[in-house]
Amino acid sequence: MTREAIILLAGEVARLREDLVALTGRGLEEGIVRLPVANAERRLQTLTDVLGAAEVTGDAQCVAIGRRVSLRDDDGEPISCAIVFPGDGDPSNGWISADSPLGSAVLGARPGDACRVDAPAGSWSVTVVGVE
Repeated sequence: MTREAIILLAGEVARLREDLVALTGRGLEEGIVRLPVANAERRLQTLTDVLGAAEVTGDAQCVAIGRRVSLRDDDGEPISCAIVFPGDGDPSNGWISADSPLGSAVLGARPGDACRVDAPAGSWSVTVVGVE
């Protein structure tokens, strides 16, 4: 993970903790905020786990959370995406979650590496072309 990504992640964890403190106790008896609290707790746990396991990579050519990556699929089609935190993926915007089949397949790879993507729809491979 890039140093910048770790700083952003730590900031989001702190914000989620503040949000949970603000939400708990307010309307819980009526069930008004139970779903937002449950969602925030789940997101906080996921991001806390990611932050706890995070390592800063100094290798600018290593695919990591917070970097853009250029890939080529089996058919030679180019794919350009940013590797983002779990739960933040939005393929229509070119954001691939680190815990998605594609994201987890390419994490740690370098240009020239071929990576096998094991997705629910089937397996395929991509080659890392470049890392920004």
